This record gives sequence, C-alpha cells and structure tokens, in this order.
Amino acid sequence: MSGCFAMVSPDAIGVCEWLGKFQGILEPGFHWVKPGSTVHLLSSRVVEIKCVTETKTKDNVFVKIHISVQQEVLREKAKEACYKLSDPKLQIESFVADVIRSHAPNETLDELFLAKEKMAIDVKERVSVAMAAYGYQIHQVLVTDVEPDARVKAAMNEINASKRMLAAAAERAEAAKAVTVKTAEAEAESKFLQGQGIARSRAAIVEGLKQSVCGPGHENDLSAKDVTELLLMTQYLDTLEKLGQGESCTLFVPHSVGGMAQVAQEIRDGVRKQ
Repeated sequence: MSGCFAMVSPDAIGVCEWLGKFQGILEPGFHWVKPGSTVHLLSSRVVEIKCVTETKTKDNVFVKIHISVQQEVLREKAKEACYKLSDPKLQIESFVADVIRSHAPNETLDELFLAKEKMAIDVKERVSVAMAAYGYQIHQVLVTDVEPDARVKAAMNEINASKRMLAAAAERAEAAKAVTVKTAEAEAESKFLQGQGIARSRAAIVEGLKQSVCGPGHENDLSAKDVTELLLMTQYLDTLEKLGQGESCTLFVPHSVGGMAQVAQEIRDGVRKQ
C-alpha cells in the first residue's frame, strides 16, 4: 500500500520503505507515513508448509515422506523476511529435501518407520538454523507419513497376513491336537471301564452257571475246564440269538440241534489253536 497513512491489522507486520529505502517496522494500528511511502504487509500467523520428498531407502525401496513445517515470521527480523527471500516455502522445501535425502538412504524401510521422530528432530534443527537468517522461526516439524510404493505396501500387507495366517494355523493345530489327545484318553478310559464291565459280567455268568448246574453249595465241583467250555457254549448261543434278531428272516447254521456236542468240540479245538 502507498499514500500518507497505513493500516496494519493485528495479524500482520508492516515494513515501510520510502523512495526505495527501508524506513522501519510498523506495528498493528494506524500510521502516518511520508508521501510516496510503500508499506509491505507480512502475516504474523503461524503458517504450515507441507513438503513431500521422494527418496530411496537402504534396501532400495522408493518412498514418499510427507513432512509438515510450522513457521512464523519473527517481528524483530521482518526486514530480512521481506527482502531476503522471494519464496520462503520453496526455500523450506529445499532444506527439508536435503535432510531427508541424507537420512533415509542409511536406513531400511522398517527402520525408517521407527525413526520418524529422529528424522523430524534432524529436519527441525537444520531448517531452524537456516531460516533464522531469513527472519523465520520454525515452531514444529512433523513427519506425517512414510508412503512406500503401492506394490511394496501390498507386499508388506501380504507378509503380515501370511504371518497371521501361520500363527492361526499353529493355534488350530494345537487345538486339534488337544482334542485328539482328549478323545484318545476318553476312548482309552471308556475301553478300560468296558473291559471291567465285561469281566464282571462274565464272572457273574460263571457263578450263575455253577449254581444252576451244580446247585447251591456245590459250585466247586466243576473244574475250570468245564466252566470254560460251558461259558463258551453259552456265548455261542447268545451270539446266535443276536443274529436271529437282525433284519434277516432266515439264518443258516452248520449244525443241527442234536449236534451241539460237535459244536462244543469245535469251539474247544479253536481255543486250543489260539
């Protein structure tokens, strides 16, 4: 602006020059100026500059690093900010790119994700010193994103998914193993109890047969051989009875009712062979 007076808003800094010569800094408010004066207005607000730098990591992966720089014009150095830089945004982007491209090639992609805070500190130190000479103060530097190539990102997601699937498969295998072990233990316990039941059942049958054949008090008159043959014959007849209860209407047996002695002899011969 030019004329005999100047208005500087509360969020601005005025730099006054007269006939091409710097006169001074104008604070917010109304000011009388010499005729022919020119007042340049600089914003005193904190401005955020977003920079995107593409570089290569130690493991040869190209990435785009997104960085936000929050800067402000120093009121006491408004003269330098007005006359020394034509494009502060471009200057800050250059400093940021220089730091990032000297930092990223020394680290792998995974290390780069973990080193975001250190990288932001390095950028702030370098840019703060460099921009202070031009009248700018750097408040904060934030590394907002590390963006690898889309194919690399997809590959990383597949690796992570494969690891999770492998862990899930191991968990399922352990669960299946536990179920199999418990099933085997239950089956073994069932067969043990079933064997005990069969043994007790057969003992009761033997005692009953002794009493029915010899009468009460004469159970010891039968020898072990006689009891065994009697028990085998009884089980044979029980087997025929169960077969006759099936869906078949006709059952053929290789002997007659009067040939039970021959059947008993065949059972005895079979037991001896075993």
